[in-house]
Amino acid sequence: MSPRRRNSDRSLSGQRPRGVQVSRRSTQNSRPLANIRIPKTIDPSTPSRVGVASVRRSWGTDGSIAVSQFADGEMRFSPGDVVYIDGGRRATVVESHKAGTATVLQLDVIRNTRAADALRGTIIEVEGDDLPEAPEGAFYHYEIVGTKVRTTEGEELGVVLEIIVTGANDVYVVGKPDEIESKNQILIPAIADVVLEVDVNNGVVTVNLPEGLR
Repeated sequence: MSPRRRNSDRSLSGQRPRGVQVSRRSTQNSRPLANIRIPKTIDPSTPSRVGVASVRRSWGTDGSIAVSQFADGEMRFSPGDVVYIDGGRRATVVESHKAGTATVLQLDVIRNTRAADALRGTIIEVEGDDLPEAPEGAFYHYEIVGTKVRTTEGEELGVVLEIIVTGANDVYVVGKPDEIESKNQILIPAIADVVLEVDVNNGVVTVNLPEGLR
């Protein structure tokens, strides 16, 4: 899982999202880099662990497992990498290779087919700092959820409460953290003409809000 992602200016939270996605501003139809949504949260700090794959089934007779990775770019699992299985059990990668659309992992703590089959449908997690850097112009959803949203005129619209994944582009659900009523929320399409800047270091998203979105 290389390169390592460093976020020394952010404290780790105790949250345990079950998946990670990448968000990018779109100038044309594009699909997100992952297919698992992070639960709604207004805490922008790096999650302590992030789900990166789900277990499909056992593979062979030595306890190996076939997994489906969430991100299109896909992480590279290497011998010695530490992952977490079955809700937090620590495991070390012994061997990894591709098999069609699946990634096959041999883990030190899974030694037979029965144990491997018991993991079917569970999530493989890694430490948040082990995530690879997002591509240029793209951001992990947890980096955006909870950030302040501000117009080019300086008006504070609220924070990103949730990110909705669509076929063409992401949509940011923006509102006040203490307001439950959806009628007070604004849906902002994550396209280049609207989302002008995403500053994850300062926790601010700058938008050019078209008429009719309020």
